[in-house]
Amino acid sequence: MLTVSGVAHTYGGVVALDAVSIAVAGERIGLVGVNGAGKTTLLSVAGGALKPTSGDAAIGGASLYSRASRRVALRRVALMPQSLALPSHLTALEAVAYLTWMRGARWRDATRAAHMALVDVGLADRVGTRIRTLSGGMHRRIALAQAIALDPEVLLLDEPTTGLDPQHRREILDLVAGLDHELVMSSHLIEDVATICSRVVVLHRGRVVFDGTTEQLRTLAPDSASPRALEDAFLAVVDAAKVP
Repeated sequence: MLTVSGVAHTYGGVVALDAVSIAVAGERIGLVGVNGAGKTTLLSVAGGALKPTSGDAAIGGASLYSRASRRVALRRVALMPQSLALPSHLTALEAVAYLTWMRGARWRDATRAAHMALVDVGLADRVGTRIRTLSGGMHRRIALAQAIALDPEVLLLDEPTTGLDPQHRREILDLVAGLDHELVMSSHLIEDVATICSRVVVLHRGRVVFDGTTEQLRTLAPDSASPRALEDAFLAVVDAAKVP
């Protein structure tokens, strides 16, 4: 189980997260919110990449921010960031293997795991291709490959379809849907979340303003039978949160 407990974080006095608590246990959670809601900050904290101002994140009881347990905890959770800067001269295999090695795997094991992960994301024929020649959709697949290479218990996906055209967006969503992992996937597109996740957490101005099933969220729409009911419900929740 991944737990985020009472997490707060500020950037130069600006509150990005305010006492956020979430538990992930055997499920897939969609994290939605408008731009600036705190989604990326929350996933960075949950993935061990950003130490919170206060509170903690832990997996299986092992804190991601305790010196005693950090190394073990980091092997059990992985983050696919919204953007991943990769050296353009490396091949796809070299890039994923290097990032896997950085997470603590031996080089031989990292290379083998990287190759398997690239196969899993549909890049078997691109393992030796240099990063600079790959499309944006392939870059997103590489970002996903480095996250799944060590088979973590929990995947954190930060807007995995951002910047993609409809075809590549669908391909990434299909890949994610086929994964056998607990996960938290952030998006500002409620329809993407609905195809993958059964639970939705709405974040607004650094606070959780809704946490429930997609069907529970749907009931908050003005017309729950509308084809746009989930989107309307999401906007209703956000609008309600703006009221002082």
